[in-house]
Amino acid sequence: MFRILTIFLLLCLPVLHACQQESSSKPVIVSTIKPIHALVYAIAGGDNSPLDIRQLLPDGASPHHYALKPSEMRSLETASVVFRIDSGLETFLDKPLANPLPNRRIITLAEVQGIQHLGSRAQHNHNAMPGHETHSADLHLWLNPENAIAMSQAIAKTLGEIDSRHQADYLANAAQLIQQIQATDARIRQQLAPLSDKPYLSFHDAWQHFDTHYGLNFAGAVTLDVSRLPGARHVQDIRKIIEEKQAVCLFQEPQFSPAMVKTLVEGTTIHIGKLDPLGMQLPLDKETYINLLQAAADSFQQCLTATTPQ
Repeated sequence: MFRILTIFLLLCLPVLHACQQESSSKPVIVSTIKPIHALVYAIAGGDNSPLDIRQLLPDGASPHHYALKPSEMRSLETASVVFRIDSGLETFLDKPLANPLPNRRIITLAEVQGIQHLGSRAQHNHNAMPGHETHSADLHLWLNPENAIAMSQAIAKTLGEIDSRHQADYLANAAQLIQQIQATDARIRQQLAPLSDKPYLSFHDAWQHFDTHYGLNFAGAVTLDVSRLPGARHVQDIRKIIEEKQAVCLFQEPQFSPAMVKTLVEGTTIHIGKLDPLGMQLPLDKETYINLLQAAADSFQQCLTATTPQ
């Protein structure tokens, strides 16, 4: 009997330990996408943060269409704060966040003071193919460093309200991050200034907040159904846009195969570039947001100054 009781207690210990951890855990802070999480990570203190900071969407997942896993639903339910851009971007959160919880705050960063808003260019883009979905606002807000600064200030304020003991640390971390963003912004302005007269095209118009801020020459977006090869008419239309706009560079997206892109531009002199608005390939550290901006600037410079077709 004693042996059975001992085995039973040994089996229960991990469960009891887990329950103790749950009851004494740090406040859970959830960020939807990596660019937001990168800001929160830096401001909260990185790996040594007194907060439990979590990125909701895995790298590579679309913020428009995503099915939450049970563990991710639990993160939302136990969160003290959920940072998101806007329901128009993270549409998959509309239902999970529909019912308010008394101990959970939802911070919509598109609504914080100081955010610079832009309307969607897709509404006025005559180069887009039929069936392209349009929205009234361009919600890729984080690609303007001034918006990232406004977000950082709101994040620091919110974290200080959740965890007042470390409020001074969050404010100091935010101030340091803002200094880094401003220095990077100034450097990128100098880097991209000579490229303002070089038109570029993209498959997905995600870069308005970036190219408007830095004075780059957006010539249009062309849409493509990733599920099937483009027809001859579609290829002709895209090549006509390239020729008419005298575009120097076409930025592709990861979901389009290199062979498909090559087919589209074959016979033209346009260069092919790659951009990553979510920083999916970047490791997470306190400079991830800085590196996202700089990687974008480097990609624009490389593609717009290329001397031979890629």
